[in-house]
Amino acid sequence: MEVTCPTCSATFKVPDTVSVVTCPYCGTTFHVHTGKEAEVEHFFFPPMREDPAGKLLKFLSRQYGAPADLTGARVVKKELHWIPVYFFYLHGKSRLKETVEEVEFLGIPAGSPFKTLLMEYPFPMRGKRFFDENIVKKGKYYEPELKKEEAEEIARSRLQSALKKEASEESSRTGELELNVKFQGLVHYPVWEVHYEYGGNGFVNFVDGTDGRVIRGEYPLMSEARKKATLLGSALIGVGILLGAIASGVMSNIWGLVGGLASGIAGGGAIFSKGSVSKRVVSEVVKTNRGNVYFRSL
Repeated sequence: MEVTCPTCSATFKVPDTVSVVTCPYCGTTFHVHTGKEAEVEHFFFPPMREDPAGKLLKFLSRQYGAPADLTGARVVKKELHWIPVYFFYLHGKSRLKETVEEVEFLGIPAGSPFKTLLMEYPFPMRGKRFFDENIVKKGKYYEPELKKEEAEEIARSRLQSALKKEASEESSRTGELELNVKFQGLVHYPVWEVHYEYGGNGFVNFVDGTDGRVIRGEYPLMSEARKKATLLGSALIGVGILLGAIASGVMSNIWGLVGGLASGIAGGGAIFSKGSVSKRVVSEVVKTNRGNVYFRSL
């Protein structure tokens, strides 16, 4: 039969035998026959059956400068962590001359040592199930440290900031804001911690327990790749100096040299730095404003 979500109005099909369903689009759990929301606030995501270490090493082996035999590295630790995450459905809008609207699904980590690691993580909305107490025995389980009300304020502030940012990008004033912050439940989310050894060195990694995406991975950079990065970076800096010297001669002042030197250092410095480290950090999903996460030095 076909049902309609009371929160986002999405229509989807469910078996005739079910009485309580969760909307695959916004995460609202409700009674099929009445349309009223069910008082279920605790969920979990079932972990994948695939080996997280295998998925990790396969991904890392495809990265720049990774050893060709990295998939054969020795795995020394695999531990499953159940991270408490508050899920929210955010819908906000502001109307003056033009309508500014924002819709977002947000997961806020509520505890564990991995709160910072997962703070900007794009948690999925589909696939969660009603909480099963048996998962407590199948890994390291963490209770929430952050109160639901505190998480709700964080979500509200984020929605407000997103609306103001969108309005400024459209050269529009926000005016009075309509904010709808809807709690979608506490979800215990699976994250694998995987340690492996290669060439006598240890590497610590974190893998999404639902689908195997690498949240944070470390791998050794081969000496040949480091050498190439160093040479390429040096070459770019040299080209910048040469072009700056030519420009300085044409313009008969020093600013051409300064400009060429600055551009050469900017372009070559980033590549040059890649050759100065032996370990790299990469991610399949997490991108930050702290530089290129795919080539961040340790």
